Amino acid sequence: MNMIDLPDLKAKLWHQMRHDLKSLVPWFADNDLLLCPACCRPLRFDEFSLEHIIPQQALACDPLDVRDAVPRNERSGMTLMCRKPLVIKGRKIPGHGCNSWKGKFYDASLRDLIRADFQRKQLNSRHQIALFSAGYLALFRQFGYQIALLPSGLLMRNQFFHPNSFLRDVPLSCQVVLAGERLRSYEEGNREYWSEPFKITVDGASAFIVLRNMVLNLPLSRDPKLPLARALPYVPSKYAFRPDLRTAFE
Repeated sequence: MNMIDLPDLKAKLWHQMRHDLKSLVPWFADNDLLLCPACCRPLRFDEFSLEHIIPQQALACDPLDVRDAVPRNERSGMTLMCRKPLVIKGRKIPGHGCNSWKGKFYDASLRDLIRADFQRKQLNSRHQIALFSAGYLALFRQFGYQIALLPSGLLMRNQFFHPNSFLRDVPLSCQVVLAGERLRSYEEGNREYWSEPFKITVDGASAFIVLRNMVLNLPLSRDPKLPLARALPYVPSKYAFRPDLRTAFE
């Protein structure tokens, strides 16, 4: 079976993301809204759509035995992104919100990367930023809104809207992609390579994201594995969390 029931999956992700958001920003319990992980606009359920982090056009390039053995949604990593049109500096952007923005600027580059022979392939900045943005969505998928609402999250959300060059504040260590030879067939011993596309290791102020045969580094303001204080009025600084609710393009 190559597909999971999409309507049910959207509802499941919506409730999971709402629960996480309310745990961090309690006043969202008083409404029925959710923040888009990319632009951070508060929107309704019908203003979101399912998003494959690794685009479907890239998954179509997987070997046939992989496509038969591992459902497409497992190979892509799923989240929700907004489909309400973006308005940036007073100008309405054609398309369906952040979903269309990712499709327009990054999906083709991600497909190139998934198929690439890195002994011959030369990467450009669009490839690197596409992988950076996919890595951010993978971090959000694993650790939730604490990633999006950190200062480092705002930086990564800003970068999402600058597809052609890295922002000055993005560390140079996060502008490097390392890659090895990709697998070309399916075996039970390598199922995890295909079924869980992102492997994440957090080391202090950095997150190392492995996407199949590629690895990159992303900045973090705090270790998302550390506990968050939710009740004490005064807490040690390493347990403090001050959500940044600004949209990425303000």
